Amino acid sequence: MVPMFRWAPWFALAFAVISLVQLFALDDGSIVVAVFGLVCALVVAFLEPIAVWWRFSSDEMISQTVVGSADHQSFRMAVGVAVREEIAWAELPGWTETKQGFLLETLDEGAASLSVPHRAFASDEDTASFRTLLEKHIGPAN
Repeated sequence: MVPMFRWAPWFALAFAVISLVQLFALDDGSIVVAVFGLVCALVVAFLEPIAVWWRFSSDEMISQTVVGSADHQSFRMAVGVAVREEIAWAELPGWTETKQGFLLETLDEGAASLSVPHRAFASDEDTASFRTLLEKHIGPAN
């Protein structure tokens, strides 16, 4: 969902530019095709952001903030009062740090992973502390 939301406006812009070039620069009488391209560009530009908004606003669970904590025993996540999950460090076989955050592998052999964005931490010290917990309990980053 995020890549579609991120790239849809750029695709729509490129589509609109090509349609405008066809409308004004080419003299082959393809006005209908150019106008159709512009309409399609508008649909692409607005449909994906509206779809993302709809998904997040219509599902109460998705629209809530995820709260996480970690200590020497486990990694915990909670979504309101509905979902609370505690994951022992032994259930996380590996981890990777990207420029956006941490990706924690699970025992589901790639079927599931947990993402912890850097923006989830209040300070650089909190990020470093979490990284230290990962190195101590899971091992070095992949």
